[in-house]
Amino acid sequence: MNDEKHCRVWIEPMSREEFSGKGKPLTISYSIYAAPFGRVLIASTAKGICFLMPAAMKWEPEATLRRHFPKARFRCRTVALHKKALLLLRQRYDKVPSLCLHLYGTPFQMEVWRDLLSIPVGMVTTYQHIADRIGRPKSARPVGQAVGANPVMYIVPCHRVVRTDGSLGGFRWGISRKIKFLNEEAKAATKVAGLKKWEPTLF
Repeated sequence: MNDEKHCRVWIEPMSREEFSGKGKPLTISYSIYAAPFGRVLIASTAKGICFLMPAAMKWEPEATLRRHFPKARFRCRTVALHKKALLLLRQRYDKVPSLCLHLYGTPFQMEVWRDLLSIPVGMVTTYQHIADRIGRPKSARPVGQAVGANPVMYIVPCHRVVRTDGSLGGFRWGISRKIKFLNEEAKAATKVAGLKKWEPTLF
């Protein structure tokens, strides 16, 4: 989301020591919020947003988080970082000058996730284009796996990636949700770039 909307989103990699809780246990604050496309779980460390996904009705969010962060301790509470993330989910990019994402992953995943942040609102790219841009032209399949492992739905816009033939491809949180995200962003893009509807236009 580092685009004409003027919101700078960046990734600070979570170190192995932070993830494993060596020295000082990682504390994660989380809560469930109402978003334009349904309820979501937003979680953060002291440094940034670390996890965001749809929230089911009958569901234990802490159990879900523990599968991703087995050594962390958790606190159910609202923090300022969550409010910033919610504004981005509501496409209020002008209200959030910057947002840090504190993510755990491999160096390759970090490359892919950072590239995702460069895709403008209302546009799409392909797995192969991402592989080319990060200098790994033969890694389209691993790129797809990294895109699918994205832990921060929507803010790291993995929904803006399609197949080379223009078909939608997969989406970790459901194809219907991917289509909804793209259609909603096409409406927002109309006001900025004059686009009338979403089309699989390559970035």
